[in-house]
Order: sequence, then structure tokens, then C-alpha cells
Amino acid sequence: MSTLEEVVLATLLGGVEGAGAHADSSRALDGLDWRLAGKVVEGAPYTVMQEANHIIWWNGYTIALFRGETPTPPAHAVDGWPGPAAPASDEEWQAFLRAYKASLEALKGAAREGRHAEPLRKEGRPRADLLRAMGQHVSYHVGQIALLRRMMGAWPPPGGGDTW
Repeated sequence: MSTLEEVVLATLLGGVEGAGAHADSSRALDGLDWRLAGKVVEGAPYTVMQEANHIIWWNGYTIALFRGETPTPPAHAVDGWPGPAAPASDEEWQAFLRAYKASLEALKGAAREGRHAEPLRKEGRPRADLLRAMGQHVSYHVGQIALLRRMMGAWPPPGGGDTW
């Protein structure tokens, strides 16, 4: 039988690692050509790179909160969507991919630290609540990345995806 802490951890990680209906966020960008990463899909407000950079930005904000820092929240929603729409080269895209995966690892590391009932100093809410929200946030945007990739004919990534 699992402990409550184990259940909480599995729930928090599920949206990021790909449990159940969630896609594995660390593989969502695998095999994507750098030119497609910045392609504007008709009707879509963001490119794949912008979606992924939004994940990086919010993961960084969250990790700063867990470190006891006081990051400045965005004044407007658009402020959480920084960076260019497209990489300028494959080298830039490869560096971006490393930053994306590192942000996911940092978020998973925060979940594995435990202390899920401990309140965050600035937020005042339990760590588990913010981690739950971030797992859902990552999963939501990875779903958007999957849809954009499908619309460009570039899904699933190598190794498969949710195409059953």
C-alpha cells in the first residue's frame, strides 16, 4: 500500500512525466526540426517554441518560490510568454531543448523533495498545491504542443506518442 506522500508525489509527477492521459513532457519536443519549432500554424496564437518557453518561464518562477526567493509575478499574462517565436538555428534550438528539459527536471526535483504540506513562504499555500497546478500547467501546454505538431505533420515524436 502506498503512503499518502507517495500518492501525492505520483500525482504531482503524473502531469509532467506522462502518467495516464498525460504525454511525457520531456519527449514532446523530441525529433522536431528547428524550423518547425518556430512555424506559425494558421489560427494558433503561439509557435511550439513559444509554448515550450512559456513552460520554462513558469517552471523557473515556481522553482524560485520553492527556493524561498520572491520572483516578480508577471503584471500581465503576456509577460509569461517571453522569448522569440522561432530559433535562429539548429544550434540555438538544441540549447533551447536542453533548457526545456532542465526546467522539467528542476520541477520534478522540487516534487521529490517532499514536504508537500509545508506552506510556501510567499504564497502561503502548501507546496503540493503549487506542484499540482504546475503538473497540470505543463500537461496542458504539452497538449497544445502535440496539437501544433500534429497540425504540421510532425507528431508523434520518436518513440511514439498518444496516437492510439
